[in-house]
Amino acid sequence: MTITEIAPLMGKEAKLQDESISKVFGTGRDRTAFNGTGLMATNLVGAMSALTRRLDLHYLTLLPWAQVISKRGLLRRHRAWCPKCYQEWHDNHTSVYEPLLWSINTAQVCPYHHQPLQEQCPHCNQQQLTISGDSRTGHCNKCGKWLGNNRHKTIVTSLIKSEAERNRQLNIVNNLGELVAVTPTLNSPPNFQKLSNTISTYILQVLKSSIPAFSRQSGMNKATIGLWCQGKVIPQIDNLLLLTRYLEISLLDLLTTDVLLTDSKSTFLSAEMNVVKQPRKSCKHLDLERKQVLNVVLIEVLKEHPVPSLEHVALRLRYRPLVLQYHFPSLCESIKIRHAEYRKVSKQQKIQPILEAALKEFPPPSLLSINRRLGYKNNSYLYRYFSELSREISKRYKEYQKASGQEKRERICQEIIDIAQLLHETGHKPTQARVSKFLTKPGVMLSWYAKKTLRDVQNSLGY
Repeated sequence: MTITEIAPLMGKEAKLQDESISKVFGTGRDRTAFNGTGLMATNLVGAMSALTRRLDLHYLTLLPWAQVISKRGLLRRHRAWCPKCYQEWHDNHTSVYEPLLWSINTAQVCPYHHQPLQEQCPHCNQQQLTISGDSRTGHCNKCGKWLGNNRHKTIVTSLIKSEAERNRQLNIVNNLGELVAVTPTLNSPPNFQKLSNTISTYILQVLKSSIPAFSRQSGMNKATIGLWCQGKVIPQIDNLLLLTRYLEISLLDLLTTDVLLTDSKSTFLSAEMNVVKQPRKSCKHLDLERKQVLNVVLIEVLKEHPVPSLEHVALRLRYRPLVLQYHFPSLCESIKIRHAEYRKVSKQQKIQPILEAALKEFPPPSLLSINRRLGYKNNSYLYRYFSELSREISKRYKEYQKASGQEKRERICQEIIDIAQLLHETGHKPTQARVSKFLTKPGVMLSWYAKKTLRDVQNSLGY
């Protein structure tokens, strides 16, 4: 299996073997994306699944966590590795590979050998591309030498100076390792609305809706925490790990289960904050009869079409959304999910006719220009939800550009031929300088096809 087989299935063209890696995976830091949660990983998994007939290749990436972990700051720009792991696998005659954990930016140490991951070749001192045309697992893709030699382990051991820092790094890498290990056993991808509800419930129960208090204690931005609670921003991996430190739970539990807060947890955090308690407005008290009525109302809301947003329901019932989430977490989560699905389908129903109409436009528009019309910054959304239409639009635009370019070159070549023959008939040698003076755009004479055309004309005229 080669890149030239993979590229067409990813909507790429790989004409030359030595250029194909860059054409498919991009250059430099762009290549890290094939392990992540974005479009590059989605396209690559789709292409490899089509070629291998395997349906579980997405577990080799972080795609299953796309809804709850932001792709910003998620992956390293360069390769990282543990020399001891490489050497042990080699000595034991087992498969030498690159664990997904090594590509995550916040994983700084090896969970087995408790030493920092290495990012520079000990032989040539150069950093490694995540993938290149001559990549060999366990070898430097610059000098080609083996990276598993234990003699070079002292290069990076000084990076972690204290035992406390080492323990903190080990805790992070164990959290990440648990996340990667459990991915194939997930029944369904983790849901961001559920994570948002978990964070909101935590702040409501322990800090009594005080986002500023939690922000001061954790050091995280107040506005960012607010956007998490509203379900508008997916948290970055470093912030999630910081959040688990204050929740005292694992990253896996935070992303996949409901957080159950005990009295001891509340006591611990209150003592840890070490601030004078201020009287806060408590959640609106609901008696049993009122809760039963609201429960029936929320069940009826789920039957409405379209399902309204939780904010609209709260406004209708004259309660704050957080109060409803506190007393009816499962129903509120269902309302959020149903409303999000409705908005997603509604948006797609509006976008599809626009894309179909774009296929009839002339000259054909680029996919990026259509994205700008719709208010998107890049092609990710359209490629994810309208892959066939997006590829057809891109293909049509490329074909038009290619045909237009060919027509333009032919017109320029014909102009060069006419000028050269005219100069020859008037007794002047058609040199490049003389022909350039009469061209509509003299600068085109610097192009290879213009020079070739002039040489052919000169040869045909006997020069």
